[in-house]
Amino acid sequence: MIESNTVADFLPSRHGLRFANRFPPGPTLRVGPLDPRWIGIGDAAAGLCGGMAWLVREWFEEGRSIPSTPEAPANGSPLFRAIVRRQVRSLDWFRTSLRFWWMGSVAPERALAHTRDRAWPRIRHAIDDGRLPLVGLVRHHGTSPWAMTASHQVLAWAYAVDAATGVVTLQIYDPNWPGRDDIALTIDGAGVRQSTGEPLGGLIVLG
Repeated sequence: MIESNTVADFLPSRHGLRFANRFPPGPTLRVGPLDPRWIGIGDAAAGLCGGMAWLVREWFEEGRSIPSTPEAPANGSPLFRAIVRRQVRSLDWFRTSLRFWWMGSVAPERALAHTRDRAWPRIRHAIDDGRLPLVGLVRHHGTSPWAMTASHQVLAWAYAVDAATGVVTLQIYDPNWPGRDDIALTIDGAGVRQSTGEPLGGLIVLG
């Protein structure tokens, strides 16, 4: 028996941004003349996945149409600034970074237990409630804070559970793969995997 649910009417190919999470080098925010890249942060080339996922969820909930442009917006443009504002919000005063760091630093079996016992029930509850949960994909292992740049943020929009095996499949909007409705995560006794092959050590729910 398969138990499943989906956020009604949502599809990444229809509601997701048309461009990939690939931006040319440039500052995300400036404080007057100060370029944040001088202190090693705030380079758009590092990715804005959290802001992209947040914007897609917000605009879907508001019934707003996504821009049809297939190219990433220019640095400083209105759409770029809208994404950056939401990227900053997704970091939650750097608490999000601390959560990514913690999950990447614990033993793999503990990360899997957290994913299965804490993250997955929250994701399921959100989808059952008709909401798109913002999910962090932990793609690093170790205590170095610099390794966290490999981790990622996506939206989950559907799930299926095989009641016989306990295997969970999550359909996601991944800003790295625009226009794709078939990107999925699998949670089972062996670990967590993404259908596109990127390394994945665990999941955290960000909102």
